[in-house]
Amino acid sequence: MDIKKLSMPPKHHFFGYYGINPWDSTTRYHLALETDFHTHRPMPEDVATVGWVDRNTHQFMPHAKTTAFNLQQGSMMHWIDATAAAEFTFNDWEDDALVSRALNPTTGDVRTIKGAIAAVSPTAPLAIGLNYGRMAHCRAVVGYATHSKPSEIEAQPETDGLYQLNLRDGSSKLVLSIADVIQASGDARMVGKRTWFNHVLFNTDGTRLLFFCRVRAETGFYTSLWTVNPDGADLEMQIPFGYRVSHFDWRTPTRILVSSDIVDEMGFVEFTDGARDFTPIGRGVLPHDGHASFSPDRQWLLCDTYPRGPERLAQLMVHNIAENRKIVLGEFQHEEQFTGDIRCDLHPRWAPDGHAITFDSVHEGSRQIYLLELPSSVK
Repeated sequence: MDIKKLSMPPKHHFFGYYGINPWDSTTRYHLALETDFHTHRPMPEDVATVGWVDRNTHQFMPHAKTTAFNLQQGSMMHWIDATAAAEFTFNDWEDDALVSRALNPTTGDVRTIKGAIAAVSPTAPLAIGLNYGRMAHCRAVVGYATHSKPSEIEAQPETDGLYQLNLRDGSSKLVLSIADVIQASGDARMVGKRTWFNHVLFNTDGTRLLFFCRVRAETGFYTSLWTVNPDGADLEMQIPFGYRVSHFDWRTPTRILVSSDIVDEMGFVEFTDGARDFTPIGRGVLPHDGHASFSPDRQWLLCDTYPRGPERLAQLMVHNIAENRKIVLGEFQHEEQFTGDIRCDLHPRWAPDGHAITFDSVHEGSRQIYLLELPSSVK
């Protein structure tokens, strides 16, 4: 396979999460963060440079700075089309408040949006925001370093949860609280424990959201999977607490893919929003879990694995859904030190045309972004 290093050392470069388009409209510029470090969890004083990597020259072009980021998900950067000009967003701290900056790379103009973006609608100028400062005390690997103390975090607040962010005027409003979801779960075991929302994703027409509600346990956490309208209405629990639930994607406006043990052993299943008609997919071919996302034409599934075996090889693959056929694109060794909060999941991401993917990796010693041109059999 034709795998190329997109970004270059000596500094480290990464985008972060999967299922988000990092490319501009020309597929020449790939959003990225640049740091001087990558072997410790970011502290409040650590700064990342926000910018993009040029596909042709491999040079990183800086545009801004932020202290609101982590090694797993970056700064949740997104391209948006909320004004007359193309902009991209990144999360940031403004004093003790989390915001998102919308930056026009042509003019350098920056707008501030009240709240940290987690997901952007594919059809409307709105986003959903999360409190990543709260997550620093609930699951630090996906939170943003903060000077606040755990004792300042209310376990199940009515004043924190999912925020609807208006990408045009920058306003924000709470549309669903953590307290509301715990009450709706009807699970008395979860009451009073430290709770947070994570991993929000719009469906393909922008009418529904998927998200996790997670509750801290003595070791690890409990997870439930929910859908809701972007305004907080029509809340439905799809998978209750007590099952293992991991990564997901929307195949259509109503069909959902998730890795879970809801039917038997851990593996990928598809189901219809609200119907819970769980159907295994890719059994015996796909891994039990991974960062899976559908190709733009919905015919292929892109997925990775965590480092496995004594050589700690992370595998990258595409899966033809109709044929239940897997093509291994590569395997990448990650040294043993890259575990926990400093691990580097591949987090593979489709280009909008479906002809290439990018992923983050540390298999050559530094944390960099890699580009893979897909073979004609996949296009």
